[in-house]
Amino acid sequence: MKSIINTILVALLLVGCQNSQSLQTYFVDHQEDSDFISVDIPSSLLNSKEIELGAEEQEALSSIKKVNVLALPYKEGTEAKYETEKQTILSILKSEQYETLMRFGSDGATVELKYVGDEDRIDEVVIFASDQKKGLAIVRVLGDDIKPEKIAKLVKSVESGKMDMAGLNAIAKFLK
Repeated sequence: MKSIINTILVALLLVGCQNSQSLQTYFVDHQEDSDFISVDIPSSLLNSKEIELGAEEQEALSSIKKVNVLALPYKEGTEAKYETEKQTILSILKSEQYETLMRFGSDGATVELKYVGDEDRIDEVVIFASDQKKGLAIVRVLGDDIKPEKIAKLVKSVESGKMDMAGLNAIAKFLK
């Protein structure tokens, strides 16, 4: 029994010493961390029959399989953790698989949008936001052949109130 435990500990140590970490691994590693807020939104919650959308908007919504959100609110005493986690995420997002869509920021807040796939058919969109006063958040939108132009129309529907995103208000308040 002791040798099995030692073998598991060595395996965990070796896995922990790898230089590269994936975004998926980062999410899994931090889901249970009490300093983080973690939310997984399945496609079934997004594809509600009560939402009245046009064909392109519905196609965009149906291309989304899952949304993962991980946030670290900035609190007194977490300054060092905030900086460490921010640098870890930025390091992961420097991987060649992530293409930059856009970056913007002001007053100490920055947002980066990245994607995996090609420009016409995206498989993953990553939004990383950090603010020196509020904390950081990383959002993964996972899907199959997400078409950017249709997602843009879907975003307009959300902004115009066609889609009720009341269930995501807590996350939205954090990101403001």
